[in-house]
Amino acid sequence: MPRVTPTAPPTTDNPRARFAETQKRATLRAAQEANRRRALPRWAEPAMKIARRSAPLVALLAVGGWVWGSGYGELLVHAATDKVLTASVEAGLSVQDVTVVGREKAAQADLLNALAVQRGTPILAFDPHHARASLEQIPWVRQARVERRLPDTIAVTITEREPMALWQHDRQMRLIDADGIVLTASDLSKWPNLPLLVGPDAPKRGPALLHMLAKQPAIAQMVEAAVLVGGRRWDLRLKNGVDIRLPEHDVPEALHQLAMIQQTNDVLNKDVVAIDLRIPDRLSVQTSAAAADLRRKPPEKKQKT
Repeated sequence: MPRVTPTAPPTTDNPRARFAETQKRATLRAAQEANRRRALPRWAEPAMKIARRSAPLVALLAVGGWVWGSGYGELLVHAATDKVLTASVEAGLSVQDVTVVGREKAAQADLLNALAVQRGTPILAFDPHHARASLEQIPWVRQARVERRLPDTIAVTITEREPMALWQHDRQMRLIDADGIVLTASDLSKWPNLPLLVGPDAPKRGPALLHMLAKQPAIAQMVEAAVLVGGRRWDLRLKNGVDIRLPEHDVPEALHQLAMIQQTNDVLNKDVVAIDLRIPDRLSVQTSAAAADLRRKPPEKKQKT
């Protein structure tokens, strides 16, 4: 549209002339507005409106950022928090009691140290999530649940780990669970009937072996120790001194074969030193020297009477 330039106002009092002048001024204003709109992109006007409306918020954020960055904001937050906690204690919201459910073997002192709470501290300042994570770092604790019970009680429920075996390594004995977690190295005499695992990787490999032995209870009840050989396979030492050499693979089948032979021939209660099951479908029995001499000795002739 061509630009329209203003003209001098009319000097006549003719109504028709005044009407024409009014129309001309309206046309002029519309042309000026159209020229201004063409001078700016379409997004400029909405952007300017947004900028005008958000200017106070931007200024507030800028001031807040400066206050926080200078350290004053953090001090103000801490001061306000301290006042709130002090008021909460005066209102009776302070720790007066800690209840623990499920504890049998975990030391009470270890639990209290993990909770890191004292009588009289603000209960609103106690963090149950952090306390739960700290409790589950205790070897005996498998799982923990921690709750704030207003106005004054911390309630703890724990699930303890179950001992699985004794582990011998570097001439030291430790108690471990089914996940190979070391539970304790003291007072091991409390668990005299647990199997003994020997070897550096025994805690990691032991649970699988004990699970396979559990399916052959007649053999499992005779096992005194299991030695991990070369980190690959197991040797079983029975309570009567007999050694069972298991294969690296197909251990369940080898144990089943041994159980069947024991059931039919009672071979493990005879004069046997070792049984080798490392070759599939083959069982090698090593007897004692006395048994070998007895087999080589010819039978004595019966004297006639």
